[in-house]
Amino acid sequence: MAAVLAVSQLVASPVSRALNGEFLKSGATNQALITPAGYAFSLWGLITVLSAVTAVCIARVGLGSPWETDALIDASVVFVGFSVWLAVAAQNWLWAGVVVFLVMTAALSHIVWLLVRRRRELTCPRWLAVLATVSFGLYLGWSSIAVFANVAAALIAAGWSSSAVVWQFVVLAAASVAALVATVLLRGTPGFVAGVLWALVAIAIGASQRQSTLLSVTAVVAAVAVGVVAVVQQVRSRAR
Repeated sequence: MAAVLAVSQLVASPVSRALNGEFLKSGATNQALITPAGYAFSLWGLITVLSAVTAVCIARVGLGSPWETDALIDASVVFVGFSVWLAVAAQNWLWAGVVVFLVMTAALSHIVWLLVRRRRELTCPRWLAVLATVSFGLYLGWSSIAVFANVAAALIAAGWSSSAVVWQFVVLAAASVAALVATVLLRGTPGFVAGVLWALVAIAIGASQRQSTLLSVTAVVAAVAVGVVAVVQQVRSRAR
């Protein structure tokens, strides 16, 4: 079931665009100063392909762990959540989108935590363990920052000023702190870190394009901090 749902993500986006147009490029979704630069959203293509390949491989080979079923249930929630998010975003139900992303992020966090913190329980081939950890980690890294971007969009739709720096700085700072905490808890796993860095760099570029130096610099500082913490965690993890 998880494999089928994962593959369904590959068609969900083009079908949604065909039915609703390029809705993600208009409205409050793109008005925030901390909206990632447009190129960054192409990562969804890689994420959906990787998650589909990973789910199919797990269906064929198996992770061989006592928590495999739990991870697959979480993955199914994520894959369904992606399609649900597209549906609610098309209707401009932004707070519903925030809730969907929170659920997806919670499920992804559990999957990646299992893959990282209980990796010794895996009996599958090493390549599958690496593929799963990188795929779900990348998905989590990008989605965890997307939660905050969606909060910003929802607040703008509710009447908050899209040009106000202070409240968007608070949202970005919260996203950065959450990313740093997760980087520690997940021991700097590369897939997650890559997703976070991709998002933060894109936010820095997007904020710069919107003439907000403070927010751009904040995103850069956050990206550097995440990178440094990730390296430290990787060194400590290998020493264990």
